[in-house]
Amino acid sequence: MRKVTYFHAGTVADFIIPDDRFDEFAKEIAWEKSHSEDEIQKARAVLGEFMMAEQAPPVGPGHILAACYIWNFFNTNPDEEMHIKGDIVVIDLEGNGEHIDYSAAGNINIAPVN
Repeated sequence: MRKVTYFHAGTVADFIIPDDRFDEFAKEIAWEKSHSEDEIQKARAVLGEFMMAEQAPPVGPGHILAACYIWNFFNTNPDEEMHIKGDIVVIDLEGNGEHIDYSAAGNINIAPVN
């Protein structure tokens, strides 16, 4: 199982990727498309729209596909500066989708405010 966590202006959602779904995705994606900046932006936008909804919709196949793309983009990226190992956290601190950062889940401590 793989996971992409999206942190959006204080709201957090986990997109869990079942192993069989990721394996299917990995078999189908073309190598040249798997590290495209345009494609990572599209995938991030799908999850961003989910996060911005007034009432969160159920996680659907499109969300899982977007999470697969994000996880794969960073975990298989040949560019050392873009490579992230393991589960991914998408960080949108301002909540407007303009300034996005990505990190390994193991490198982030998000603590609740007391």
